[in-house]
Amino acid sequence: MGRTEPECAELVDRARHGLRAQRSHPTTAEQHETFARAVRQACLTEDAGLLASLLCPDATAFFDGGAKVRALVRPVHGNRQVTHSLLTLLARRPRTTLTIQSVNGRTGLVARYGRQVAAVISLDIADQHIAQVWVMLIPDKLHSWNQPTTPNSPT
Repeated sequence: MGRTEPECAELVDRARHGLRAQRSHPTTAEQHETFARAVRQACLTEDAGLLASLLCPDATAFFDGGAKVRALVRPVHGNRQVTHSLLTLLARRPRTTLTIQSVNGRTGLVARYGRQVAAVISLDIADQHIAQVWVMLIPDKLHSWNQPTTPNSPT
């Protein structure tokens, strides 16, 4: 094809994303929140079976650590692999919390280590399963999540 392996992988990722978008049916805010709460519960209880059942068989997870945080550099494909990656990231550690919050206008998850936001997770849902998981880990992009709010600050 005259392309490098990473270029081909990127083309495959774009094609998968396009196919998912074509077959997806928008979910209501309530349905989206139900999925986010179920993911949270599965992660908190480390229930790999439950988490995998919430994901499409060909689900993809993107872990964006930039150059500052050690993270997977390539997308993770398949519900079992995505499950393993999420549970590894969110494994029980002392002072770790996982909360439900609004992320990009939809219900998502926020992982904190102590008081510091370490990851913001958003979900794309298609055909009653999670098709894509987006995990933001870059400290510079999480800066606003870690700012204390004051009573007079605009929201």
